[in-house]
Amino acid sequence: MKYTRTQILYHWATVALLAAMAATGLAYSFELSGKSTLVVHQIMGQVLIILLAFRILTRLSRSVPKPGPRHSAGEEALASITHAALYLCLIAFAASGYVSASALRTPALIFPVDQAFARSDIGETILELHYALKWVLAGLVTLHVAGALKHAIWDRDATLSHMFFSSK
Repeated sequence: MKYTRTQILYHWATVALLAAMAATGLAYSFELSGKSTLVVHQIMGQVLIILLAFRILTRLSRSVPKPGPRHSAGEEALASITHAALYLCLIAFAASGYVSASALRTPALIFPVDQAFARSDIGETILELHYALKWVLAGLVTLHVAGALKHAIWDRDATLSHMFFSSK
């Protein structure tokens, strides 16, 4: 059993969006570009929030492929923990970014949170959390990719193929 086409699309759209957000976030942080990059980053963040909502609803309503017989209980547990941690980190990352962007003088957000709150000590802590979560997310993505590559290269099983479009 494979993931559905919708689940695969959501997965790769998330990957592409996160890569673009990392590029725009870094470009702005290192002053390689202007304010327009931050606006694009905020717009992509809002798209990520919507995409995450659809991903989570789809994940809750559809089953996921069963691991193959070669997967140990430890591998299954690590995969489940990693997936859950990725979802939680993505939610926290998007939410903290949204609150942080609300503190800007002219945020490019549809419904910014209260600017006084976003600029308060709590808002500053949320901004620091957003910066810290990028490293947690990077670590979780690395673990996720390492696991996928382990299955593709070391185990030579079909685990990775579950996340690609195919005609089968």
